[in-house]
Amino acid sequence: MSAGELKERLRADLRTALRERKPREVAMIRTLIAAIDNAEALPIDEFEERIRRREAVGEVGRRDLDNAALGELLAAEARSRLAAAEDYERHGRGEDAARLRQEADLIARYRGGAGHGPRPTPSIGNAGDHG
Repeated sequence: MSAGELKERLRADLRTALRERKPREVAMIRTLIAAIDNAEALPIDEFEERIRRREAVGEVGRRDLDNAALGELLAAEARSRLAAAEDYERHGRGEDAARLRQEADLIARYRGGAGHGPRPTPSIGNAGDHG
């Protein structure tokens, strides 16, 4: 799955989460879209080189993320949440740890198309959710 295809899927899921009033899932999906957008941005040195050469910089191209880069980006997002969950758990903040683990599970659902096997489709618990 390309980054563009994944972002399309994320945006579709974002619309669903908004419609179903799942604020935590909405926030997580928005975070993933932003992470992909940031990873696609050109490094600042390439941008500065274009300015130095006096090239037009109004519309700067984006990097194409291959499947491996996209998979690593999602894996890194999940790893950071799982590491933070362990810290929360050690400090007696079990609810926060559980929320971060749910976020990591949500990220895993998108890793299936980014160079990994199929993943389950969990939902992040939200206030007022009944399942």
